[in-house]
Amino acid sequence: MDLIELEKLKKFLLQEKTQIESELKDFTTKNPAIEDDYQSHFHKSDQSDTLDEKAHSVTDFEEDRAVEQNLELRLKEINETLKKIDGGSYGICDRCSLPIDSRRLKVMPAARFCVNCTKKVKLI
Repeated sequence: MDLIELEKLKKFLLQEKTQIESELKDFTTKNPAIEDDYQSHFHKSDQSDTLDEKAHSVTDFEEDRAVEQNLELRLKEINETLKKIDGGSYGICDRCSLPIDSRRLKVMPAARFCVNCTKKVKLI
């Protein structure tokens, strides 16, 4: 991947990172002790809430947690990819240390493995 494409990718990833962090701020609190970790807010109910309302609060919390976890995973992938770009190791397979095909990287910018290694570890 040439330098211009790499800079475009980095810009795209930084924009996506900002978007994800913004989404997470809407319903979570950042955990200061752990990088890229957030905690969903539980929608507290009060004494006057019916059982149905309390059940909805729990359901809402569980839905928020699922979204939070997916966003955290993507944020982690983005941060790892940005570190690789900055460190000069982007596009190198984590398993065999051979270059990852640029076509694969265009489709999956956070790809950690080449196609052959992905097939070997059955990640496809």
